[in-house]
Amino acid sequence: MTSAVSIARLGLSFVLLAAVAGSASTEPLVAPCKVADQFLSLQGKLDRAARHLKDGDPFRILVVGSSSTAGVGATQPARSYTKRLEAELERRLPGVEVDVVAKGVGGETSLGAEARMAKEVAAAKPDLVIWQIGTNDVYRKIDLATFTNTAREGLADIAAAGVDVALLDPQYVPQDEAAYSPYLEAITKISAETGVPVARRFDAMRAVAKAGGAAMISKDRLHMNDEGHACVGAFLAEALDRKLAPLPPAIAEAHRPT
Repeated sequence: MTSAVSIARLGLSFVLLAAVAGSASTEPLVAPCKVADQFLSLQGKLDRAARHLKDGDPFRILVVGSSSTAGVGATQPARSYTKRLEAELERRLPGVEVDVVAKGVGGETSLGAEARMAKEVAAAKPDLVIWQIGTNDVYRKIDLATFTNTAREGLADIAAAGVDVALLDPQYVPQDEAAYSPYLEAITKISAETGVPVARRFDAMRAVAKAGGAAMISKDRLHMNDEGHACVGAFLAEALDRKLAPLPPAIAEAHRPT
């Protein structure tokens, strides 16, 4: 017998297909920035979060991070990437009430986030945690081994609470591209070890920038501007939509670009 969850997700998929044909297929994200399909696939498991995704039920996402999660760089709170994520997911998942709780602390490294992680998760009671990680660890030159161990400990804290988690890796800052490489490699390794998906913000932003897309970094050359927040919020929503509520294979194949 088909489960209620399967029926709900199938219903969502058909509504989504009618509203935005092919949204969860292999089409690139084209608004507000063009992000190639290769950056929209989340490798790993979010099975518990997917089971909580039901038509008519609230779906809460806790985002823990630093200044970009606090909305720094956006000209108003409604233009932060977390608010854009909330709006974009609700558009992609008709009938689902999405609540994104943003807990960002400017200048915080992974050490600070890990120290408050269990408390934030207990308070928010989320269906999914997104940990925006790494940007300040690079700037503050946190030892790579310390960063790696701290990330593992934070992920263990979230797993102990019985909640799924995805990582959002650092933003792309052109003048410091080389400094990020070892940290990005560490995040990739942690993902492979734990099965925790990683949203490849760095690679997606870099590809958009090098393809001649709009500048996404503020004049301070560090924080995302409105365009950056809009792009990252929509990119993350598209990636999560594909992971949590994909179209049935037969329908996705019928709408695959030729």
